[in-house]
Amino acid sequence: MGFILGVDGGATETVAVIGDREGKVLGLGFSGPSNYQLIGLDAAMANVSEAVKMAADQGNIHIENLEFAVFGLAGADFPIDFENLTRGIRDLYPTLNFEIVNDTWVGFRSGTDADYGGVVISGTGANFAAAAPDGRKITGRGMGYEWGGQGGAGNLIRDALHYAFRSHDGTGPKTRLEKVVLSTLEFDSYDDLALFMYQVQTEFAHIYVKAAGIVPYVFNLANEGDQVCIDMLIDLGNSMGEIIGMMINSLGTQTLPQDIVTAGGLFTKGENPLLMDSFVLTCHKFVPFAQFKMPEIEPAGGAYLMALEKIGISPKGEIRERAIRTFSQIRDSYRQP
Repeated sequence: MGFILGVDGGATETVAVIGDREGKVLGLGFSGPSNYQLIGLDAAMANVSEAVKMAADQGNIHIENLEFAVFGLAGADFPIDFENLTRGIRDLYPTLNFEIVNDTWVGFRSGTDADYGGVVISGTGANFAAAAPDGRKITGRGMGYEWGGQGGAGNLIRDALHYAFRSHDGTGPKTRLEKVVLSTLEFDSYDDLALFMYQVQTEFAHIYVKAAGIVPYVFNLANEGDQVCIDMLIDLGNSMGEIIGMMINSLGTQTLPQDIVTAGGLFTKGENPLLMDSFVLTCHKFVPFAQFKMPEIEPAGGAYLMALEKIGISPKGEIRERAIRTFSQIRDSYRQP
């Protein structure tokens, strides 16, 4: 029997799933990030290999027995990216049949078994994708604000810094982010922080792990009535709703009932409803019959289901239910104390 591999590789971690042709998940593997645009191809492929090996070892499966794989990778944006990533995967697994897709599509399959609809990923970064019933697809660039994108922790961090500086400088509304930013980034003053940001410029990303700690405060302070944080969440939700709504409109499918999957930490972990509320309201202005779904299985499970689909096995009904159930059982075993 051949086994099927699904991999979800992002800016934070890589997760691999190996299962059989019947939807039974047999092994999971985890490693560090695999967005090669951020860490380079060699480091990204090393993390992919580590996650796949862990999943194979848990399932007592030899890599040579893999029948097909789908790799859903952040950073698979332009043709040159697919060329580079294909070369990297081929070097790891010379005989493996596989397909590389942008990670938005494994996120879509993780939340719905529908053949068309939309997906918004809002985690470390953000991306959008939509599909029509006739097979036409649009995938966002996923490169950030300057490329027409919006969403993700990076946007909230940028806005939090902006409004914290303005609060401190007396050029904008007061917000409790003023104290949060300094304490989280471990600076004594805004002059020190400003000098640091000026000196490192594009290298500011190397304190991203610390900066990411600001994001939960935005949600929590919104719960406590901080108007700046409230407005930040509403504005971000509106922007993401507009982008996916207009993307679906560009396909001409806006009047159809369809699922829009919302995946990523800002949707699944944010402890204030305003982001989701504003997203849904704005999206419904463009796609009035949209239904919103959270992932039923992690995106790596979506990659596994896509791989089944690629070899002609319908990832719906009993097979999907079995995959969700067995994935959850193995995943829960990692969470046991």
